[in-house]
Amino acid sequence: MPRSSALIVTKDNHLIEATYMLSLSEQRLLLLTIARIDSRAILQPGICHTITAGEIADSYNLPRDQAYELLIHVAERLYERSVVICNPDPDRPDVSHLRTRWVASIRYLPSRGAIELIFAPAILPFLSQLKRKFSSYRLEHVAPMTSIYAIRLYELLIQWREAGTRTVEIDWLRERFELGDKYPNIRDLKARVLNPAIEQINAHSDLQVRWEQHKRGRVVHALTFIFGPKPAPSKPDAQPSVPAKSKTAKPKLTRAYVERHAQPGESWEEAWERCRRQIEQESSG
Repeated sequence: MPRSSALIVTKDNHLIEATYMLSLSEQRLLLLTIARIDSRAILQPGICHTITAGEIADSYNLPRDQAYELLIHVAERLYERSVVICNPDPDRPDVSHLRTRWVASIRYLPSRGAIELIFAPAILPFLSQLKRKFSSYRLEHVAPMTSIYAIRLYELLIQWREAGTRTVEIDWLRERFELGDKYPNIRDLKARVLNPAIEQINAHSDLQVRWEQHKRGRVVHALTFIFGPKPAPSKPDAQPSVPAKSKTAKPKLTRAYVERHAQPGESWEEAWERCRRQIEQESSG
């Protein structure tokens, strides 16, 4: 199995903006499983996905025994988890919300140090046959994160990576994170949710993020996140500059490249064609 540096997580944007709460172990298992799915293909109901403790350990840089315990924990609780997706079907505007489990079944295989997972049928349209309004990122960019809110916030931001800014209402964010009555004071929300999430995104992902708050009177009601790709690290022993006639290697137009550079609202075909034109222009420029 490829390491996390080669695994791409792709989700429908409705699923990224859904309301749910998952533990870190549950997040990690689901993200690893999703990264193994071809998001363009048809994912039939009942397909079994086998994840081993070894794959968990390799993807998240964990000791084998810790990865084994992770699987046990997930097998006990993930089946009970649900997710609420707003306006799930453009062909059914009368449906305002969809509530579904993440998985239809989980089987634990102790002799193999593995579990077998089958996704719930209602979740499949948000993971497969994705042609528009989806977002993708490398699993390695969230694999080291230990804050469940850091992973969620990172996903909410990469939807808008081309814009480099996103403003959200605090009540909307609290609902998406299923905070309930937790951290009603903005000071507690910053200390327990926002600051740790931003610190981990800046430390581990490909984004550099800062944020601003907006007030109505004396009450903070919204946040604006400003973000962009991290600058390439400078090399201490820099080599002489490359002659002007040398050209940067032409990027390869692959599925992974298109998914990383897709913009919100684009279909798969639109994203592919735009990336193709951009590569051609950069190569001839």
